[in-house]
Amino acid sequence: MTTGRSLLAADEKLMPTRKMRADQQVAVIRAACMSSVPVGAAQLAEATGFSAKNCGLVPMFAVNTGLLVKAHRPTMYLASPKGRAVARAFAKGEEAGLEALRNAWRGQWFGRAMRERLGHGPVTREGLVAKLIVAARATEARIRQAHVLLDLLVTVGLVVPSKDGFLNWHEGPAYASESPPPDDAAPARAPSASGTEETPAGAIPDGADLPPSVRSPSEEAAATTGKPSTTALKQHGPDEHQAAPPTVPRPRHGSETAATSGPAAAEDDLLALLLPPVLLADLTRLTQEELTDLHGHLRAVASLTAKLRGRPVP
Repeated sequence: MTTGRSLLAADEKLMPTRKMRADQQVAVIRAACMSSVPVGAAQLAEATGFSAKNCGLVPMFAVNTGLLVKAHRPTMYLASPKGRAVARAFAKGEEAGLEALRNAWRGQWFGRAMRERLGHGPVTREGLVAKLIVAARATEARIRQAHVLLDLLVTVGLVVPSKDGFLNWHEGPAYASESPPPDDAAPARAPSASGTEETPAGAIPDGADLPPSVRSPSEEAAATTGKPSTTALKQHGPDEHQAAPPTVPRPRHGSETAATSGPAAAEDDLLALLLPPVLLADLTRLTQEELTDLHGHLRAVASLTAKLRGRPVP
């Protein structure tokens, strides 16, 4: 009998069957892990109420992820130590069981791929499916299996939907850095008992006369002649008002193309909607083959957007 694994290329990763919904596959995996005796398609169908034909397609994925092992009889499976731990968690409750599945799958190739892709924030469903296809070294013919795998990760809570329709890692962004507090959040100095602002120790209040020992030669001459020194003119100007210090622009949170108009914005808006941001650090993790596949996908998106704009891609 030919297994699903033997139909794959040597370097392709096994993904769950596309003939059952993700929640149904979780129920089959749960029944297989909780059984104390070897089970096959017929026993899983009796325990879950699903068809035996579809139930027989689920255990291979559980074997590949370390939850089940093959028994002494063909097409029969038994829970592994990891699978028995998942079964004990399900015996405590549904949430405990799903948490055990999350812990068992987060170290698998698809769990690592999702954490890497979602490390900087939410991503569209299409972006995560594309990441799974690349990580599995699969062709576009297996895109439906990739969708089911993503649904499986959502079902167990490893990937969670956001309110805006995007998907996020269940622990939030892994690499997001905290932004510095705004300037107006700096604590104000408390006024002194006399109602005036206290001067820090060692600081000289504005307008106070400097002793001769700490005056510069130009300031000493100005104090003697009554005329402002060259340094004072540079600092305060003719009107004796100090110029405002230069300020550093605050980080921009919006897209530049959203605030511009014209041909440049028209060319970028579709790409901004269709393509999530890609960091250089993400590209360094890809192999040469993955970079070639990514280039092909980007060319396809560029051709599509060019067709919508009505002119060919250079």
